[in-house]
Amino acid sequence: MNINAIAVANYFVGLANEKGVDLMQLGLMKRVYITHGFSLAILDKSALNPRFDVVEAWKNGPVIPSVYHSFKHNKNNPITEKSVVAEFMGGKIEYHTPELDESCHDVKEVAEAVFEKYINFSDVQMIELLHRSGTPWIRSFDTLRASK
Repeated sequence: MNINAIAVANYFVGLANEKGVDLMQLGLMKRVYITHGFSLAILDKSALNPRFDVVEAWKNGPVIPSVYHSFKHNKNNPITEKSVVAEFMGGKIEYHTPELDESCHDVKEVAEAVFEKYINFSDVQMIELLHRSGTPWIRSFDTLRASK
């Protein structure tokens, strides 16, 4: 399986279910984004698929639309089920659950570390964390704003 944002998000859903922790849409999004950042910094490898996953600047910080659209049906309720995606293969539609398999063990380790580090952070705290002065997100966002 290729590494992509939905596989990382599904991994977080599994961890939250195992630990009995509520995971909401905003917090999930921020954790996937942070995993991507740490993966780039530590592994020199993206946790996103450049073909399908982009990071956009939304009101409450970075959003990865593929993750947002895969989990938005949960609204403000805890996410307990992994996302399933449909692919057109050989003339028929096939459904599968994106997962981080053993070939992604290094990204899994980064995701686990992010999960453990921020396990007790609320969605609001996750937003505040990313909006602190000097963070990669706020520096990128300020640069984006200045260019307009």
